[in-house]
Amino acid sequence: MPFQIFSVDTSVLPDNVLSLVDDAFYKMVEVVAGPAEAQLLEFQGVRGVYSFLNTDDVFGILALKCSTLTNIKKLICFEIDDGDVNTAIIKPGCRSNIRYLHQLLSQRHDEHMKQNKYKSSGNKQSQLTKNNDTSLNISQDLSQASSTSTTQ
Repeated sequence: MPFQIFSVDTSVLPDNVLSLVDDAFYKMVEVVAGPAEAQLLEFQGVRGVYSFLNTDDVFGILALKCSTLTNIKKLICFEIDDGDVNTAIIKPGCRSNIRYLHQLLSQRHDEHMKQNKYKSSGNKQSQLTKNNDTSLNISQDLSQASSTSTTQ
């Protein structure tokens, strides 16, 4: 089955999701992606949204031969015994949960950036309107003053 990007509904995320760190972030990951996925991120020190979005491969650590990773590998991987070699294959559900989480958070970040850009351009437009109104009032005052002085 080919990989497809679906439109995701970011309303499942809390409003303050971009600012969540540590326990609050891991709890959100647990709800959205799953407890094993939350543990994987916590184990690696991925403490928040931007840390997660900037991590190239959250599963890359599982390729290391390290006894500390044994418990997390049992949650995230199928271990296949190939004689002398142990091969770990990431569970497809875990991989898709992380992909979904990444899509959700990326889209929320994009929405946030667009909203800030809109607010910023709205403030600039408002400032321009104020400046134009002030200039217009000054011009009108000057023209009225000059017409009053010529009639006198």
